[in-house]
Amino acid sequence: MKRTTTVIIGAGQSGLAFSKQLADRSIDHVLIERGEVANSWRKERWDSLRLLTPNWQSRLPAYAYDGNDPDGYMNMAEVIRFLQGYADFTGAPVETDTNVIAVRASDGGYVVTTDRGVWRCTSVVLATGACNVA
Repeated sequence: MKRTTTVIIGAGQSGLAFSKQLADRSIDHVLIERGEVANSWRKERWDSLRLLTPNWQSRLPAYAYDGNDPDGYMNMAEVIRFLQGYADFTGAPVETDTNVIAVRASDGGYVVTTDRGVWRCTSVVLATGACNVA
């Protein structure tokens, strides 16, 4: 059984931003992602989708859009590159291609069972998105 302080389920923008905040506070953690970083953006959006906010508003903790079209609107490929770039920039500890099977309370913490092993932690963050199931 692996141990960490926090397990974050989901490696999209919220999970990655939470990971950065934990890392800045030297709190050990892992992100568990069922696919790749930004998986929902890669697999569950149509190719022609663009963000509704201008690029200059695209930012995550310590990371912002730095392209040459601040008043433009990122397409899906650009969003994926932005999120993957953030994961790389922060060194987010992501376990990709890992499905969460169960989360249960246990002795003042949690046990997170995945298809690649079991994690014991003191806190769990669900960052699976508004319409996804952990």
